[in-house]
Amino acid sequence: MRKTELVIFDMDGVLLDSESLYWKVNFKFFDDLGVDITHDEYNSFIGISGRKMWSYIKEKGNLPQSISSLIIEEKQRKYDALAREDLMPNNGLYKLLEYLKAEEIDCCIASSGLMKNIQLILNKLKVAEHFSHIVSGEMVTNGKPSPDIFLQAAKHFSKNASDCVVIEDSRNGVEAAKSARMSCVGYINQGSGNQDLSKADLIIDSLIDQRLFEFIKT
Repeated sequence: MRKTELVIFDMDGVLLDSESLYWKVNFKFFDDLGVDITHDEYNSFIGISGRKMWSYIKEKGNLPQSISSLIIEEKQRKYDALAREDLMPNNGLYKLLEYLKAEEIDCCIASSGLMKNIQLILNKLKVAEHFSHIVSGEMVTNGKPSPDIFLQAAKHFSKNASDCVVIEDSRNGVEAAKSARMSCVGYINQGSGNQDLSKADLIIDSLIDQRLFEFIKT
């Protein structure tokens, strides 16, 4: 029988609807670069590593910039946008985190984003104290949909994959969680586009869905 000992949160799209903000930032960047990216193409990028995304865009647009420089520019634009905005948590986040704290279930972040962006968001949402560990995109060799980021999170806490629950809002994230042999909750966030979450063990559209609490308890 599964016993949840660690809940691993993706950040963007799960803790807050940052994907809508990133959409504006990135499409402005694509326009500045003169590369035509469709909405379907962009939706396929959500959850994957920046290197995979920019390798595709560089090739499609025949861009002269290095992949590393494109990644740095994108991350800085995102950071500047996050710093300017009044960020709001997704509905039910505080209640869920308080529940996990009361149940003495460990929580961590496993996000493809940069550490400085993750820390900025956690501090602005005032939830940093709930996450005792963060695994960021630059800490793993292979980004989602590879399972590396989730396996590293479990390793830090010395937990078995069977004792972990991942909350993800993207197809790439769900695939990474299932590749890690972890239970996965697919969170429908409209700002993340039309994501295929069908491989998740449970699909919800609210962090206060009672089924989520029951899933974590079992």
